[in-house]
Amino acid sequence: MTAQELIEELEYAIERNGNQDVEVLMAQQPNWPFEYTIEQAVMVKGDDEEPGGGVKVYLGEGSQVGYLNENASRELGW
Repeated sequence: MTAQELIEELEYAIERNGNQDVEVLMAQQPNWPFEYTIEQAVMVKGDDEEPGGGVKVYLGEGSQVGYLNENASRELGW
């Protein structure tokens, strides 16, 4: 997923939520799915030979919230 694709998804979620902010969580482990908060986001510069100079954004896992919501699991195809 690119940053632009993520921005578009987040903007759509906010719009669907009556222009109110929305919580962003991470889903992990398709076979035993859990949801997690996102602790932080960091940008790192990688290999200069990569497109865009290798700049990437990493989302750091926060706390485990619990089992993944069934609707989220279904939308992810898990």
